[in-house]
Amino acid sequence: MKQAPDHNLIELIKNDNHLAFTALVDRYWEELYRHIWMKIKNQDDAKDIVQDIFLGLWKNRATIVIAQNGQIAPYLFSAAKYAVINYFIRPGITVADEAVLSLAINSPSGIKTDDPFLLKELQQLVDTEVSSLPERLQVPYRLSREQELTIKEIAQKLSLSEQTVKNNISSALQKIRFRLGEYNSDHSAYLVVALAAMLHYK
Repeated sequence: MKQAPDHNLIELIKNDNHLAFTALVDRYWEELYRHIWMKIKNQDDAKDIVQDIFLGLWKNRATIVIAQNGQIAPYLFSAAKYAVINYFIRPGITVADEAVLSLAINSPSGIKTDDPFLLKELQQLVDTEVSSLPERLQVPYRLSREQELTIKEIAQKLSLSEQTVKNNISSALQKIRFRLGEYNSDHSAYLVVALAAMLHYK
């Protein structure tokens, strides 16, 4: 069973074969865990995410479609990509986490879209939400994102402490994420929109 190719295991899993499922988990668990841990730097949460991915695979086993080469890896790592994104856009994310998320987004496994119409729509949504922010949040956010000033430069320009600037930008991001979370579109579009508001901290 352990030597069987992925596509054979998947066919068995679709027929509720727990041994095939166990073999697949054993085959990919460590690689998937290392991949996710490199993104989020939290061992316990990485393990939980891997477990959720495999539980999702089992739950949706009847409808799983694998790559033409017969491997399940693209399915698993695609699930990992969205799981990592969801991990970082959850409530309570810290400034440090957002910096890590920027690295994750810009890595080969990050979200990409070449659709100019989608990009335009996403940017319009972000712009609308930014414009609705109170001035104390909107100004430092725009100075950081649009003028690309550093936290220190923004603090000097606004006569505020650097910590206050960080807190205000973090609050702006949280409000934007909350509003974008209400955007009624397909899941992948929502994720791209949510991430559009998150850029590097200087």
